[in-house]
Amino acid sequence: MIICPWKDIMRYAPVLEGLEEAVEAVNALTSYEAKTYPLSGGNRFFVAVGTTKAPDVAEAHRDYLDIQYIVKGKEVMGWADLADCAPAGEFNTEKDVGKYTGNFEYITIPEGICYVAFPEDAHMPGRHLDVPNDFVKVVVKLKV
Repeated sequence: MIICPWKDIMRYAPVLEGLEEAVEAVNALTSYEAKTYPLSGGNRFFVAVGTTKAPDVAEAHRDYLDIQYIVKGKEVMGWADLADCAPAGEFNTEKDVGKYTGNFEYITIPEGICYVAFPEDAHMPGRHLDVPNDFVKVVVKLKV
Protein backbone atom coordinates (compact mmCIF):
# COMPACT_ATOMS: atom_id res chain seq x y z
CA MET A 1 0.00 0.00 0.00
CA ILE A 2 1.16 3.50 -0.84
CA ILE A 3 -0.51 6.62 0.57
CA CYS A 4 0.61 10.04 -0.67
CA PRO A 5 -0.59 13.38 -2.03
CA TRP A 6 -1.82 13.07 -5.63
CA LYS A 7 0.71 15.74 -6.60
CA ASP A 8 3.50 13.33 -5.57
CA ILE A 9 2.22 10.10 -7.16
CA MET A 10 4.52 10.42 -10.19
CA ARG A 11 7.53 9.53 -8.03
CA TYR A 12 6.23 5.94 -8.34
CA ALA A 13 6.11 5.98 -12.19
CA PRO A 14 9.31 3.90 -12.48
CA VAL A 15 7.60 0.98 -10.70
CA LEU A 16 3.96 1.45 -11.77
CA GLU A 17 3.66 0.77 -15.48
CA GLY A 18 0.99 2.96 -17.07
CA LEU A 19 1.00 5.52 -14.26
CA GLU A 20 2.28 8.41 -16.35
CA GLU A 21 -0.50 8.06 -18.94
CA ALA A 22 -3.13 7.73 -16.20
CA VAL A 23 -1.96 10.80 -14.28
CA GLU A 24 -1.87 12.90 -17.46
CA ALA A 25 -5.42 11.82 -18.33
CA VAL A 26 -6.77 12.41 -14.82
CA ASN A 27 -5.09 15.81 -14.58
CA ALA A 28 -6.61 16.79 -17.93
CA LEU A 29 -10.18 16.29 -16.68
CA THR A 30 -12.24 19.46 -16.78
CA SER A 31 -15.20 17.99 -14.90
CA TYR A 32 -15.80 15.05 -12.60
CA GLU A 33 -18.92 13.33 -13.89
CA ALA A 34 -19.31 9.66 -13.03
CA LYS A 35 -17.80 8.02 -16.10
CA THR A 36 -15.19 5.42 -17.15
CA TYR A 37 -12.24 6.39 -19.34
CA PRO A 38 -10.10 3.84 -21.22
CA LEU A 39 -6.31 3.94 -21.16
CA SER A 40 -3.85 1.90 -23.21
CA GLY A 41 -2.93 -1.69 -22.38
CA GLY A 42 -6.32 -2.58 -20.87
CA ASN A 43 -5.92 0.03 -18.13
CA ARG A 44 -8.70 2.47 -17.28
CA PHE A 45 -9.92 4.97 -14.75
CA PHE A 46 -13.31 6.11 -13.59
CA VAL A 47 -14.80 8.95 -11.64
CA ALA A 48 -16.96 7.94 -8.67
CA VAL A 49 -19.36 10.35 -6.96
CA GLY A 50 -21.10 9.16 -3.82
CA THR A 51 -21.56 9.01 -0.09
CA THR A 52 -19.46 6.88 2.23
CA LYS A 53 -20.91 3.72 3.81
CA ALA A 54 -20.35 1.93 7.10
CA PRO A 55 -17.60 -0.73 7.06
CA ASP A 56 -18.57 -4.21 5.89
CA VAL A 57 -16.50 -6.44 3.58
CA ALA A 58 -13.29 -5.50 1.82
CA GLU A 59 -12.19 -6.14 -1.73
CA ALA A 60 -8.98 -7.26 -3.40
CA HIS A 61 -7.93 -7.74 -7.00
CA ARG A 62 -5.61 -10.16 -8.77
CA ASP A 63 -4.98 -8.59 -12.18
CA TYR A 64 -5.15 -4.87 -11.41
CA LEU A 65 -4.00 -2.50 -8.73
CA ASP A 66 -6.18 0.42 -7.64
CA ILE A 67 -5.09 4.00 -7.27
CA GLN A 68 -7.86 5.83 -5.44
CA TYR A 69 -7.59 9.61 -5.45
CA ILE A 70 -9.94 11.71 -3.32
CA VAL A 71 -10.74 14.80 -5.38
CA LYS A 72 -13.39 16.25 -3.10
CA GLY A 73 -14.53 15.33 0.40
CA LYS A 74 -12.99 12.47 2.38
CA GLU A 75 -13.38 8.80 3.10
CA VAL A 76 -12.16 6.24 5.56
CA MET A 77 -10.35 3.32 3.99
CA GLY A 78 -9.98 -0.02 5.72
CA TRP A 79 -6.84 -2.07 5.07
CA ALA A 80 -5.56 -5.53 5.95
CA ASP A 81 -2.99 -7.89 4.52
CA LEU A 82 -4.94 -10.19 2.22
CA ALA A 83 -3.07 -13.19 3.67
CA ASP A 84 -4.78 -12.49 7.01
CA CYS A 85 -8.31 -12.28 5.54
CA ALA A 86 -10.99 -14.86 4.82
CA PRO A 87 -12.90 -14.97 1.52
CA ALA A 88 -16.52 -13.81 1.73
CA GLY A 89 -17.68 -15.58 -1.42
CA GLU A 90 -16.25 -16.65 -4.76
CA PHE A 91 -13.70 -14.49 -6.58
CA ASN A 92 -15.28 -12.84 -9.64
CA THR A 93 -12.64 -13.29 -12.35
CA GLU A 94 -14.68 -11.34 -14.92
CA LYS A 95 -14.71 -8.24 -12.70
CA ASP A 96 -11.35 -9.04 -11.04
CA VAL A 97 -12.70 -8.63 -7.53
CA GLY A 98 -13.02 -10.78 -4.45
CA LYS A 99 -14.72 -9.90 -1.17
CA TYR A 100 -12.98 -10.52 2.15
CA THR A 101 -13.46 -10.26 5.90
CA GLY A 102 -10.79 -9.71 8.52
CA ASN A 103 -9.40 -7.31 11.09
CA PHE A 104 -8.91 -3.97 9.38
CA GLU A 105 -6.97 -0.85 10.22
CA TYR A 106 -8.86 2.33 9.28
CA ILE A 107 -7.24 5.40 7.77
CA THR A 108 -8.91 8.70 6.94
CA ILE A 109 -8.09 9.75 3.38
CA PRO A 110 -8.71 13.49 2.92
CA GLU A 111 -9.09 15.54 -0.23
CA GLY A 112 -5.97 15.64 -2.39
CA ILE A 113 -4.60 12.30 -1.12
CA CYS A 114 -4.43 9.03 -3.01
CA TYR A 115 -3.58 5.47 -2.16
CA VAL A 116 -2.37 2.51 -4.18
CA ALA A 117 -3.85 -0.87 -3.28
CA PHE A 118 -1.85 -3.78 -4.66
CA PRO A 119 -3.23 -7.34 -5.08
CA GLU A 120 -1.97 -8.25 -1.59
CA ASP A 121 -3.94 -5.35 -0.04
CA ALA A 122 -7.48 -6.11 1.08
CA HIS A 123 -9.02 -2.66 1.04
CA MET A 124 -12.37 -1.23 1.99
CA PRO A 125 -12.76 2.10 0.16
CA GLY A 126 -15.50 4.68 0.56
CA ARG A 127 -16.30 4.11 4.21
CA HIS A 128 -16.95 6.20 7.34
CA LEU A 129 -16.71 5.30 11.02
CA ASP A 130 -19.21 7.82 12.30
CA VAL A 131 -20.91 10.33 9.94
CA PRO A 132 -21.36 9.71 6.19
CA ASN A 133 -19.35 11.99 3.89
CA ASP A 134 -19.95 12.96 0.29
CA PHE A 135 -16.99 12.44 -2.01
CA VAL A 136 -15.72 12.66 -5.55
CA LYS A 137 -12.83 10.40 -6.40
CA VAL A 138 -10.93 8.94 -9.30
CA VAL A 139 -10.08 5.23 -9.33
CA VAL A 140 -7.28 4.18 -11.67
CA LYS A 141 -7.00 0.49 -12.58
CA LEU A 142 -3.53 -0.56 -13.77
CA LYS A 143 -2.64 -4.10 -14.82
CA VAL A 144 -0.03 -5.81 -12.67
